[in-house]
Amino acid sequence: MQAPQQVQVGNVSAVYWPGQETVAAALAELADGAGSWPGLPAAPQRPIRLIIAENTRRFDSVALRRLPPWGVGAAFPGSRTILIRLDGDPRRVLRHELAHLALHDAVRRVPLWLDEGYAARAAGEWDRLDGLLMNWRLLSGRVPMLDQVTADLRGGRPEAEAAYAFASTAVLYLERLGGGRGLAPLLANLAAEPDLDQALRATYGMTLAQFETAWRGDLKGRYGWLLLFASFTALWVMVLSVVGLAWRYRRRRDRVRREALNEGWVIPPDSEGPSA
Repeated sequence: MQAPQQVQVGNVSAVYWPGQETVAAALAELADGAGSWPGLPAAPQRPIRLIIAENTRRFDSVALRRLPPWGVGAAFPGSRTILIRLDGDPRRVLRHELAHLALHDAVRRVPLWLDEGYAARAAGEWDRLDGLLMNWRLLSGRVPMLDQVTADLRGGRPEAEAAYAFASTAVLYLERLGGGRGLAPLLANLAAEPDLDQALRATYGMTLAQFETAWRGDLKGRYGWLLLFASFTALWVMVLSVVGLAWRYRRRRDRVRREALNEGWVIPPDSEGPSA
């Protein structure tokens, strides 16, 4: 059995298995120079342990099979450890997990939807929002509550992917509420008072319930054109279906009539034509 190896880059200690030294060094360098984070004050760098799993089997083994099978990364703020699977775009996954560590360095406790929404926003995962264009909840005019978003983040892959998108929109809405200062006022109040309802009151003068209502209304407004398009599409599909059925019925009826007329009918000779 191959033993893991380690490379140190600044404050980042990257653990890898033979054959992954180059990618481990590159990711460690990226983590060491991650820079600033949206809405968070500059903070001194702290040690980070980065574990690089080259495949699903290794990833599951290191995580003791406690992570969902679709996961490609995980952050453990208590031990300042990040686990990454080398699938897809490991650079973006690393940025996402680093954002978790940065947020938990500044804020003691945050709800899961805010935690994941912040990490997605900090990592620039704008493509997650594309999934909302075909989300059945938005198409039906129903936006999930934040508790449901949190539950879906722990669910299967389809539910989790939609939940990441909804969580991202909630954080982006919080950022817009902050105006030019973005998320900074909220995160500062949340660091001082780790109760989101109290932090929202102090920052925006609204309760958590009021924020949730405003966010859901904003989301419906931003995707209202989608609901309108879906309604028109459904209407035209129904109209075209009715027209198509009517056309088929008429063709069948005309064919039956023609067959009835043709049965036993013979063209008479010219000599037997009608007299003048």
